[in-house]
Formats: sequence, structure tokens, C-alpha cells
Amino acid sequence: MTGVLVLRPNTRSLHTEQVHTMKLRIDIAGVGFFCTRPPEPKVDFETGAVRTDRESGDTLWRVQVAALDASGGEILVVTVPGEPDVTIGSPVQIKGLVAIPWSQGERSGVAYRAESLRSTGTPIAGVITPPAVAAAPGEASKPSGQAGSGTKAA
Repeated sequence: MTGVLVLRPNTRSLHTEQVHTMKLRIDIAGVGFFCTRPPEPKVDFETGAVRTDRESGDTLWRVQVAALDASGGEILVVTVPGEPDVTIGSPVQIKGLVAIPWSQGERSGVAYRAESLRSTGTPIAGVITPPAVAAAPGEASKPSGQAGSGTKAA
């Protein structure tokens, strides 16, 4: 267990509030992880600015993963510094996963943070098929996200 003391200004009053953030290391032995959504930058809800890691200055990224073990599965959103090179359906390795309980007014939950997250193989076959984009007359349809050559088929 790692405890971190964070001092933040209290925006509701003129004094500084003391917040104790507990980071709980998670034993992930025997757990398989798969990417279930593409990575997206973590954004500050109040300002809309992209969040960065306090230590490294790297952009923080959120990645949704499925965690599977012998008892079943759970969906987690894990925050990592630096853009992870993962695709939907790919098995991933997570290093240094911690759970951070939080409370804000009437709301509370658990945030997940990791030192790194990387792909360890090819995506599961048949899980993800890009949707086809309607083709112009005379062109073959293409998976979404692929640019055309600009020439028409003969």
C-alpha cells in the first residue's frame, strides 16, 4: 500500500484542504487483459485541457480494457502516461496497476492508473471488423478510415 499526501486549494473557501490519496497496488497474476476501446487523451472536465503526468509531463491517456480471470470479467478504464500502441481486441500487458479510491461530494468511485500498458499480440480474430464505407459508383467499398486512391475503377 502506498499513501500519497496531496495539498490542493479548496475552491469553496479561502483555506487549503488536505487530501489523503491512497494508491492500492493490484495483484494481476492470473488476469488477462484485452483492449476494448481505442485510447483517448484524458481531459480536464472543467477546462477541457488535455491532462499531463506531473512527473514526466507526458499526456495522460485513458484505455478501456476487459480484465478476465477464472471467476469472470470486468471492464476497467486505466489511465497511463504516454500514448499506448494498442488496438481494439488486442491482448495487453499492464505494468504497475493501482486502484485509487476517490470521493467528490455525493459521488465516489475507484480510478485505475498504471505505469504502462502495451499490446502483447495481434487482436482477437473476428472480433473487430471495420464498418464498410459506402463507395461512389464505380469504386469498391473500403473499410472506414482508409483513404481512396482518387482514381476510378475501370
